[in-house]
Amino acid sequence: MSETKKRITVTVDHALNDFAERMVETGRAASVSAVVSTALAALHARELRGAKAWQDKLDEAAADPTVREKVDRMMASVHRQLREQGLPGPGAA
Repeated sequence: MSETKKRITVTVDHALNDFAERMVETGRAASVSAVVSTALAALHARELRGAKAWQDKLDEAAADPTVREKVDRMMASVHRQLREQGLPGPGAA
């Protein structure tokens, strides 16, 4: 095992273990550990793409002054409705 890797113990569903073992048996993966590492790397990449897409949208919204105006109008409407219902506004204790 290389120094860049860490040995861990995981518990997986039988079906997932069977799948990983079939990947090894058919030569599609070097080991069950390789299957798990590949799956985690794919999940990590997906999470990073999602975070980047979210940040891109936040940046896009921040650059558009009409978005802030729309949010302000929506929040004013929410606060008005809360007052009309006799409910405390956001941040009220």
